[in-house]
Amino acid sequence: MVFTAVAAYGSGFLLWYSATALGLAPVLDGREQLELATRIAHGTLPLEPYYRAALYPSLLAWLIKAGVAEQLPFSARMLNGVLHLLSTCLVWMLAMRVWRAPGAAAVAALLFGMNPVVLHFVADPLDLTFAMTLMLGGILAGLRALSGATIDRTALVCAALLFGSAMLARPQMLVLLPALLALLVARADGRRLVHWALLPMLVLAALMGWANFQISGDFRVLPWQGAYNLWAANGPDANGRYFTQREKIAVYVEGSNPARVESERLYQRDNPGAPTDVVSMSRYWSARTWDYILSTPTAWLRLLASKAWYLLNNAEQYDIKTYEFHRARSPWLRYNPLAWSWLLAAAMAALVMQTHNRAARSVAFYALAYAGGLLLSYVSARFRLPLVPLLAVLAGGVVARVERRVLKRGALSAMLVLVVSRQAMAPGEAERTFLQDHLLSARAAVTLGAYDEALVDVRHALLLAPRDATARELLCVARFNAWLRAGQWRAAGPMQDCADAATTSPVAQRALGILYWREGRAEAARALWRALVTSRGVEHDAALAALIMTRTELAEIGKLDWRKSGDWSNELLFALASRGDDRARPILLSRLTSAEIARQMQALQQLFAPIRAR
Repeated sequence: MVFTAVAAYGSGFLLWYSATALGLAPVLDGREQLELATRIAHGTLPLEPYYRAALYPSLLAWLIKAGVAEQLPFSARMLNGVLHLLSTCLVWMLAMRVWRAPGAAAVAALLFGMNPVVLHFVADPLDLTFAMTLMLGGILAGLRALSGATIDRTALVCAALLFGSAMLARPQMLVLLPALLALLVARADGRRLVHWALLPMLVLAALMGWANFQISGDFRVLPWQGAYNLWAANGPDANGRYFTQREKIAVYVEGSNPARVESERLYQRDNPGAPTDVVSMSRYWSARTWDYILSTPTAWLRLLASKAWYLLNNAEQYDIKTYEFHRARSPWLRYNPLAWSWLLAAAMAALVMQTHNRAARSVAFYALAYAGGLLLSYVSARFRLPLVPLLAVLAGGVVARVERRVLKRGALSAMLVLVVSRQAMAPGEAERTFLQDHLLSARAAVTLGAYDEALVDVRHALLLAPRDATARELLCVARFNAWLRAGQWRAAGPMQDCADAATTSPVAQRALGILYWREGRAEAARALWRALVTSRGVEHDAALAALIMTRTELAEIGKLDWRKSGDWSNELLFALASRGDDRARPILLSRLTSAEIARQMQALQQLFAPIRAR
């Protein structure tokens, strides 16, 4: 009954989410994971160490090789759904081992399997669900290895391998490895068996280092995004809750990482002329972090204290998406009462009532080890999520029979935890990130061509921040694309919206150029496109294509390196094909069907047909 309920509820939510804009077109970290998986599957990785953990994208790469590339977001979601059920099973098994009671196991499995925050993150192609499954398997194997009169060496090796794999899936799991070693050496007969745990960990680390070495020549175990993240999470601008950009980065390649764009830009600004290789940048950010901590220990300790408070607080801090914002939009999550504070209170009550339960103390030790690691990074909803299954395992113990005096002590501790964890944040603080959620949803809708849906979110965003550059850019893009789709190109387009956004957005500048062209203002259009070509930003290819389509002769055309044509945009290839360059068509045929090429070619020729100047 428990697993039927979890499977039915989880499947209902995941299928509902699959029909939403964010479900159909993942953004930010989810999109980056899919892009990395595609590169792994096709063997087109850049010649550099992995920027982020590679184990989960490698798993998705197998799905691509199995032929599901066109449905990859849905396939990844279903894979995560299966992993969630497996994790629920592991929570059941852990609770059974800890409490020796089917009732406690059922409660634990329900608290985890039906948890709305867990499902909220299961729905996106993120590495967290996979890493939690590996973590739970490692804890279960670790309990089995150390719970008997003698240490089970096979189970110990399995625990080390699973914890090591969890680390390769999500680097925050690294703290579980020393936790396992600490529990091992705490036993007198465990100190001589430390190598049974260390060797599997070292083998996995060596394999990951060798994989990076094969790609880039750099033997590196952990992804190199960690150095800048450590600075961003502990530096003077850190808020203790989630990553925030130091500067507004309006343009970056979709599927890339905004934090990486920012880290490279800031590094080059701070170190003009310095080497821009991975090792140099990582060394710089690590050194800067430790210099700041050592020079301002009081400020850093205050930051740690605020992180600890946010970690205990019931509010789910922003991480890619604001949980409360999207919970209110989901009919499956909206009425689910499960929350962090209830789990934390129940787990504390169970521990107080069962102080002599050695297995429960071991689970609590793993939870504390992971929580301690979070204080060096972020305590946002996604980062603290691996604590949920561990709290659920402990919370199952509240149904165990105890004496009345012990029950009162447990109830008192639960009430104390509830009072502390449900302290309200400052007014308006929880809604501060709603602007980003509206923009995120609008961007996904634009990607899908659902422009009316995108405009609803964009207008809500503009109500919150009337001059936000990203919102103005999305307003221009949504209205411009709707104008393009209508095909009535002699009718007035979104001129004012795009002119307003063009002050900060290259995308809006290109669109404004097309609007100028359709109005007969040819020289104004070409001036915008030439500026974009000269800047060599993300709109370079599309702007150059517009100049070619409008019969503008450019020296830039002769400088094109056809050896890199596989990276060119479709717009540029279409423009070159229309110019009579036979080298463009085979590349287009590798991407699109002949019918689609003919349709798009005709549309482009109509769009850029000569217009009588005004």
